[in-house]
Amino acid sequence: MSGTKKLCSFLLAIVSAVFCCLQAIAAAPPVRIAVVTGGGSGIEQEIVDKITNEIQNDPNVAVSTVNPDWYVVCNIKEMMDQMSGQIRYNGNVIIKTTKGKILDTVAVQKYNQDFSLTPGTPLNKALVDRAAREATQAAANRTIPAIQRAVQVEMETREQIIKAQIMAEQEEYDGAINALRLVTPDSPHFENARDLMAEFSMEKDALENLKKGQSLGAAHKYGPAIAALNAVPAKSKYKGKAKALAASYGGSAKRATAPKKVLVKNNSGSAAAGSGNQDAELKALDKVLKMEKKAIEDAQSQVNKRLNK
Repeated sequence: MSGTKKLCSFLLAIVSAVFCCLQAIAAAPPVRIAVVTGGGSGIEQEIVDKITNEIQNDPNVAVSTVNPDWYVVCNIKEMMDQMSGQIRYNGNVIIKTTKGKILDTVAVQKYNQDFSLTPGTPLNKALVDRAAREATQAAANRTIPAIQRAVQVEMETREQIIKAQIMAEQEEYDGAINALRLVTPDSPHFENARDLMAEFSMEKDALENLKKGQSLGAAHKYGPAIAALNAVPAKSKYKGKAKALAASYGGSAKRATAPKKVLVKNNSGSAAAGSGNQDAELKALDKVLKMEKKAIEDAQSQVNKRLNK
């Protein structure tokens, strides 16, 4: 195998290894979720515990209060009226990003009535406890599916964005844009996906102008080539290369259009100088002729010696 073939094989192996690494990296990381109480009450903590115990088994979720992606905030209000015997729990759970974007909201209400025959007496503790348990359980039961739906949308979005970025690095801009079209308005990254689509569309046009400029430059059509290269936007990653090529083609265009220098004989010079140059040339020619004459004479002498033996 020649050295060139070995080098090509080595480069192909590197490219394959890099592509495999990119595919491995393409696995989206889990969503980091912090489940917290809104007011710090014990009954709110019960909701937190119920939700945490359920979602922590999801491989796409990492329950943590350190650098979370989302917050799940549990709020509940307890209202008791001993005179009327009313027991009421109003609660809500808010799922939101760290930037404050609301992903979903769950609300619960639990009402019990203590029909005590003696007005003003303390409310039935068992009835109160049962209302609290039912309120916390209802809040958790409604929140967990909402979290699971939001996580599914988030994971699909992350995978599409990573896939699109890898394709864009390989200059497959149409595929990258089509991958981002799958990001729905339900995703908190919907606007970011649309911004990426606009960026990739710009890079696609920039790459086309770069290739067009290179093709025109190779055909020595420097004016149109420079115009195509100047059309590459300043924000494009191809701008540096386009600028360098445009400068190069600009220099080539100047050299191509520069007037040709014509050597003009200076008749005002002295005739002696011209004559001196001619004499030098004649002397050099005479010297060469003499050397050739001597070489012929030596050769003839050698021939005569051999013939006279």
